[in-house]
Amino acid sequence: MGKFIFKKRFKKRSKKDLNTIKRVGCLKEVSSISVFQNESNGVFYEISDVQKQRFKRNKLISHFFEKFSDKNKFQLFEFGLPYDISQSISPITQKLKRRCETNGIQLHGYIWVYDVGEENFGQHYHLVLATSPFIDKKYPDALKMSFKKKNIHGAFVRNAKHLERYLKGKQIFERGYRKRLFGKSNSLKF
Repeated sequence: MGKFIFKKRFKKRSKKDLNTIKRVGCLKEVSSISVFQNESNGVFYEISDVQKQRFKRNKLISHFFEKFSDKNKFQLFEFGLPYDISQSISPITQKLKRRCETNGIQLHGYIWVYDVGEENFGQHYHLVLATSPFIDKKYPDALKMSFKKKNIHGAFVRNAKHLERYLKGKQIFERGYRKRLFGKSNSLKF
């Protein structure tokens, strides 16, 4: 366990300065480093704000896949959502929740992660849903949807461990001033 000593800041202290973020869609730059001291041996170590965000994101991903890994109780779906469809993911998740509710699909929880990659439309989101299992292995019509006249494609998660490793291995990217880089449903508690 470490004892907090002090924080080094590298960017302007004011959070209202919109010019502190140079480019959106690039790797997130370190803006502060917290210095801790190991209580048992007195050694100092540093943790950056990017490392903290990555740790919190990976902890969320681990918890989600640990909770919904049982294929007999849950069915996982993964969506790739381009950033140009919607810069906010909440209207899309609200629409998915409504469609699941009207079609009798029990939605247990979801997580989303912001990502940038050349192979998947540049800036995009990964959205993973956990529902009750389906008897027939046909993709449900309730999850076939469009948003702003663009189709949103989803698929069954075939290998949950592979998707978990893939999402955890992603870097932290800059999205913009005070914008979240990952999130979860309110029903997901830990």
